[in-house]
Amino acid sequence: MNDARSREAVLQFLDYCKNKGLMKPPTAEARKAAVNQVLGILSEEEASDVATIDLDAVMSRFQNLHGTRYTIDSLRTYKARVKNSILDFLRFRENPMDFKPTPGTSKLSKSKKQEKVGADTDSGHAQQASRISSIPLMTASTLPIQIRQDLTVLIHGLPFDLSGSEATKIANVVLALAGVSGISSPPQGAGGA
Repeated sequence: MNDARSREAVLQFLDYCKNKGLMKPPTAEARKAAVNQVLGILSEEEASDVATIDLDAVMSRFQNLHGTRYTIDSLRTYKARVKNSILDFLRFRENPMDFKPTPGTSKLSKSKKQEKVGADTDSGHAQQASRISSIPLMTASTLPIQIRQDLTVLIHGLPFDLSGSEATKIANVVLALAGVSGISSPPQGAGGA
């Protein structure tokens, strides 16, 4: 087993990125949630070397097991987050001094992404990087929130410039579903819609 490139090593890498300011904490946490969920279906042996993982096959298995819990957009988002996490992890291992994480959304064309991945990987990783880079990136904002040990909910479609009053409206709807009285209003200075 190659623990140096295992699922756990990727999770530790994401913690490192968050703690060192290489990645915004919400981005690192969202990626960790995706890696935990998607790669969590793999055995220890299957997850021992992330460079050899066929992400398309893993996502197909994940969808077969848990697809009813997620929308198609959520599954694409999870796939993109896992893909970016693996690519960043492999690039960091190859050259930590020049490492910059992949942004959450990319405006590069597919061919540009493949060229960039090819330039950043050695020949041993080129085939895996090419396979991973062919996965489409999602630009939608999906926030996974683990509310129980066995249940993660996804909030999809949140605007990146969410205001305090908009967040309060969303919170009030969720509280109403639980039968709890809502939040009266956002604190002063929280921003309005």
